Amino acid sequence: MGDRQFVIPGEDRNPGSSAMLLSLSPDGRWVGYPAGDGYVVRDLTGTRTMAFPPSETGRRMAAWVWSADSKRLLVGDFREGDDNTYTLVDVLTGSRTPAVIPPARTPLAVTDEGKIVSRDRDQQPEPIRVLTLTVSAIGEATGRSVSIDASAVLAQNESLFPGSVLVDPDAGGYLLGVGTSDGISTGVLRVAADGRVVERVVELPRDNREFWNVLGVNADGLLLSRQTNEAGRQATTVVAVTGEASRDLVALPRESIVAVPGASAR
Repeated sequence: MGDRQFVIPGEDRNPGSSAMLLSLSPDGRWVGYPAGDGYVVRDLTGTRTMAFPPSETGRRMAAWVWSADSKRLLVGDFREGDDNTYTLVDVLTGSRTPAVIPPARTPLAVTDEGKIVSRDRDQQPEPIRVLTLTVSAIGEATGRSVSIDASAVLAQNESLFPGSVLVDPDAGGYLLGVGTSDGISTGVLRVAADGRVVERVVELPRDNREFWNVLGVNADGLLLSRQTNEAGRQATTVVAVTGEASRDLVALPRESIVAVPGASAR
């Protein structure tokens, strides 16, 4: 947003790593990137870096999700399979706390208080219209269940997107992306902390000439990307939604893609 550019040091680049393994804090201050099998987080306002080596040979490190206030980052230590372990990092102090997340659960978000929001890793039939989240303290294997039933507000061919669960910093609940069964984003729901669907925050146009994605939340509001194809060339614009109003924040250079959404969950 501030026209800052950062080139990952050549010795840290992993040719086999996808750009989607990059991470960016919602405030744009911290960038994370793979360094071999480890991971590095760098302060873009200075020179401070934090390194996260894997626990043993054959494992890899990756950033999982940032808290909305950009103070905490959940880092995963994983092997191909299900034996992931996680650490919650306070990026301002550098402190690292092991996060207890059962193997059958996938972390989706981190609250500003440092609690982990996760879901069962079961294979739910499509479309997903009911989603159960678990909110747990950092050292607890169990937590509070939150059931989100969006059946009444979704169109017949729409589904919840479990990978687009964001903590709503203003209302204390969640923002949840929805779309078609083939992955096209069509809107965002605001959900209360108890799982009640409050409103459809934004309705995205179903236009074959535009492709929308939910990026995250920061001080500008809910961030979306609008991708268009004009004369065979891709153009992407970052859009902020506050209340019922939306405004274009920045038009990215031609052929750019948003590789680092910010406060995203995977």
